Amino acid sequence: MRCVQLKRLEAYGFKSFAERIVVQFDQGITAVVGPNGSGKSNITDAVRWVLGEQNIRMLRGLRSEDIIFAGSAARRALSVAEVVLVFDNTDKMLPIDYDEVIVKRRLYRNGDSEIYLNDSRCRIKDIYQLFADTGIGHDGMSIIGQNRLNDILDSRPEDRRVFFEETAGITKYRTRKQEALRKLRENEGDLVRLNDIMYAHAAELEPLAAQSEKTMKFRSLDAERRQYQMTALVQQHEQLVQEQTTLDQTLRVYRDEEAREIRARMEAEAKKNAIEADISAIDCRLQAEEQVSRSIQEKLDALRQESALIQGRQDQGKRREEDNERMRVSASTKINVTEQEIVQLEALLARKKSEIKENEEQQAALHAEAEQVEVRLSGEERQTAQEEHARHAVQRVLARLREELAVARNAANTGDENRQAQEEERLRRQALLAAAQEEFERRTRETEIAAEKMANFSQERDHLHGEIEVLRHAIERDDAQLRQSEAEILRIRQSLDFQRRIQDSYEGFGRDVQTVLQATESWRKGVAGTVADLIRIPERYLTAIDVALGGSVRNIVTEDADTAKAAISYLKRKNGGRVTFLPLTTITVRRPREIDLRRYRGVIGWANTLVQSDGKFQKVADHLLAQTLVMENLDDALIAAKQEGYRLRIVTLTGELLNPGGSLTGGGRKKQASSLLNRRTEIEALIGSLREHEEAQHQRRTALEQQRQRLKERGERYAEKRETVDRLAQELMEERGKCGVLKERIADQENVLREMERAEAVRVERGAQLAERRARIERHIAVCVRHEERFSHAIAALNTSCGELRTLRSEQTARLHELDVAVAALSAEIETGERNRKSRELERAEAQRALDSVMEQGVKLSDELREDKQRLVRLESEITHQDAAFQEHEKRRTVMKDQRLAHEAESRVLDTAIKSAVTRAEAVRAKQHDCDKRLERVHLRLEDCRTGLLSDFGLTPEAAAKEAQEVEAPVLEERLHALEESIRALGTVNPNAVEEYAEKKERYEEEEAQIADLRAAKQDIEQIIRKIDQDMTRTFREAFRQIQEYFNEIFMRLFGGGIAELRLTDKEDILSSGVEILVTLPDKKRQNLSALSGGERALTVIALLFSFLRYRPSPFSILDEIDAPLDEANVSRFGEFLKEFAKNTQFIVVTHRKGTMRAADTMYGVTVEDAGVSKVLSIRLKDYEAEQSA
Repeated sequence: MRCVQLKRLEAYGFKSFAERIVVQFDQGITAVVGPNGSGKSNITDAVRWVLGEQNIRMLRGLRSEDIIFAGSAARRALSVAEVVLVFDNTDKMLPIDYDEVIVKRRLYRNGDSEIYLNDSRCRIKDIYQLFADTGIGHDGMSIIGQNRLNDILDSRPEDRRVFFEETAGITKYRTRKQEALRKLRENEGDLVRLNDIMYAHAAELEPLAAQSEKTMKFRSLDAERRQYQMTALVQQHEQLVQEQTTLDQTLRVYRDEEAREIRARMEAEAKKNAIEADISAIDCRLQAEEQVSRSIQEKLDALRQESALIQGRQDQGKRREEDNERMRVSASTKINVTEQEIVQLEALLARKKSEIKENEEQQAALHAEAEQVEVRLSGEERQTAQEEHARHAVQRVLARLREELAVARNAANTGDENRQAQEEERLRRQALLAAAQEEFERRTRETEIAAEKMANFSQERDHLHGEIEVLRHAIERDDAQLRQSEAEILRIRQSLDFQRRIQDSYEGFGRDVQTVLQATESWRKGVAGTVADLIRIPERYLTAIDVALGGSVRNIVTEDADTAKAAISYLKRKNGGRVTFLPLTTITVRRPREIDLRRYRGVIGWANTLVQSDGKFQKVADHLLAQTLVMENLDDALIAAKQEGYRLRIVTLTGELLNPGGSLTGGGRKKQASSLLNRRTEIEALIGSLREHEEAQHQRRTALEQQRQRLKERGERYAEKRETVDRLAQELMEERGKCGVLKERIADQENVLREMERAEAVRVERGAQLAERRARIERHIAVCVRHEERFSHAIAALNTSCGELRTLRSEQTARLHELDVAVAALSAEIETGERNRKSRELERAEAQRALDSVMEQGVKLSDELREDKQRLVRLESEITHQDAAFQEHEKRRTVMKDQRLAHEAESRVLDTAIKSAVTRAEAVRAKQHDCDKRLERVHLRLEDCRTGLLSDFGLTPEAAAKEAQEVEAPVLEERLHALEESIRALGTVNPNAVEEYAEKKERYEEEEAQIADLRAAKQDIEQIIRKIDQDMTRTFREAFRQIQEYFNEIFMRLFGGGIAELRLTDKEDILSSGVEILVTLPDKKRQNLSALSGGERALTVIALLFSFLRYRPSPFSILDEIDAPLDEANVSRFGEFLKEFAKNTQFIVVTHRKGTMRAADTMYGVTVEDAGVSKVLSIRLKDYEAEQSA
């Protein structure tokens, strides 16, 4: 039954087809006829070209532009050639979800080419994969052109193998193997690269380890040196403090001496006039007031500065409180979410542990049962051996007794002829007569019992036969359903792979969009994807949203405008075309007009609310669709648009679009089951369908296995019953024969005894002895026979029981294996769950620590703010009080200044008297000044010590004194010198060597782990390649055997005899072995293929073609004048074969022969209407013959 049919061929500008032609192909045989040079073979070339032929010479050209119409005297040359093939895919045998598959290929004169699959841009590789292993291909036997006959026969055996692989259906395996080998090469390249990197890192690690050790030693010495340096500074500080105390005491002595001089001068001057005393008193009070005022002013300034500082801290504290609150909420949310995840993971782990416990219990039970079965099987096997040994012993005894019986009979037969012998003979014959009669009666009873037993067994056998037939028919039916299900699963998988390849390669988006999405520059990480990739649309609204978006589905969304600028620059450099970008940071959303949607019938909603997208990408949907209204039908949309003054953009569910201003777009749309917008939905649907089919297939396979097991059990029982019935029938027949013999023997003995009655008295004694001996031997023989039968029955029963026990042991072993696999899978899931749970617990603990820290900071911040607020209140009160005191002191200063001005004139008179006192005091002040300078130098040195301690060690002198060591100054200086020498001896030290060494060592260990992963992946790939080789070998071997049988059969039919043989050049290497063709014509010796005539070569290729088609019928086959070398008789025979194989294959035959034309159902004529331009005419022969007969 044909599954994929070539329905139509359309060509424009291809070779001699200057105008567009359409050729419809029906089922059966289509003949293409016409004069030489009319362009018949161009149809074959067109089909081959669309199916992926890239060798122009195979299309009878030299350059690619040779297949474009080159013009004629009356027509100009065309710039493009286009061919379209349409296939019927109703049965879904091609892995694509279309009822009609359209493949289009286009070539421009500038060398550009395009390939489309159902109006979606694709690659030649996709066409190869689509038609892989279907029997359709540009390089298979489905298309045989004029120049292919000699290529097939004269090609090397290795090249000829391609046709057999295509027919055997292993092309897909070879493609998978090539892909696996490519991955293996990439894996090995990565291994080499990582090994080189590790070698370089290993070379760096050794010197870096030495540097790290050197740096750690330097840090230890430097820490000890700093400790001693701090101790030296502390000792210097203590010495300076002591010197400062001494100088302070000396300064106080000088001041006391100066005071005494002043008091002496004042006592000497006291006797002077009272006015000078008053002036001095006024100056003193004024100076005191001024000092108080200055002190109050400085205190006021300090208070105001502190108040401003506290207010700044208050503002900063409020901001910190807000930050802490946000951090607390975030940490609390994370804790809650993490706890929920932990609860879910614990529940899942509990279920998995319960499942693994149940499986382990089942394993233990099965192990116990298996041990019991093994014990029973061993016992019964030993018992079988014992019974067999006993039966052999009985058989040996039986043979000996039969020999003795024969000896006795011989003794009786060879007795003397005297009277004593005659008497003995009479007695012997009487005994024989009695024994025969007894045995006859016994065998008659046994025969009746055996007949009844055989009837019972025959009835049971017939019943089992009926059950077996019913089960066999059910299994055949289920097996057919299973094969159909497997074919459907294969089709769904191929469709899923095809859709994923198209999705991953961004097919249909255009070369410009693909250029951006496939770029590897740094800006590529800022590209989110196309609009089609970022939005999800319910199936009901797909048509409406597709029309609403239009070309915007190919717009590219970027994180910001810089990414879009970088992508545009990249497109300019690559000449990649033009693309519209939607930066998330610049696009704006225009909200829809405020209208009451409830006024209108058929309103579904604004388009942006009907689609789904993730987070920030909703802005893209709003930007593109927020102004578009979706309605049920066109009538409702027209009413709404009119009432709104044609200011709305409306789209209907059936795809009509009303634009603002009143323009209307609509019409028929081709079915696009794989448009850009619903690719993801299609893939999800295919995955769901695949899952359902696989589950149903699993159930069918389980039921089929159960039925097969029942059939096997019934078959074994039936075989046992049939064997028993046959054995009983044979025994019954033997018994009946023996009864007949016994009956005849009794009659003979009676006749002999009547004759020997006269000598009976003489032979009594001898006859009695012989009869007794013979009877004893016969009884022993009968006993042995019964024992032998009993042992045989027991052995048969034991063998049956052992078989059942072995079957049970096999089933238990399989079940144990399944449980082992289940336990291993559950253990892996539990381990993964434990890791996830521990990870969540760590996240929760981290979040809890962050929350506690935030809470602690919040409490501390609140305390600080409260204290600052209280301090601010106190400061404001103090500022008010101090300001009032300052004003009061200023008033008193003003009064005192006025008094002093009044007495100043009088005080000048007293200056002369004061000078002498001043001269004496100057000498004391000079000494004070010298002492002040020394004290100032001490202060500077103390400040240097404090600064050094703070800057170098971060300690105050008091804190440093607590940490300083108690070391004598000489020892301290000697130790510092020794440490400096040790540090200088280390030489140049890399301060970051420790961290660099740890980082590089970690990177080195990561690279080791990567190499281990790559080696494991390499082993997996090699295992896959071995599995592919096994599948290819098995499939090719079986296909080659069948094709060889068909080839010989068809060859004999075509030639009327002879022998045709296919032989592998290397049977040991089936995967790469060539194929030789050996033929022997009738009444001739075996000939070389090159020695055959043209007709014989053609018939050989035809026989090979039909053997391929019988093994694996191709959907269609195009034969271009392969019947040209044949005579009329062979042409007729060729036509009969075409009719025979046309039941399963669609034939398109280019021919000149009438015999082939007579076999055709449809005929196309190709003629040259204008110079160099072909034209196609058609006629359906059956319709024409019907008209003629009418």
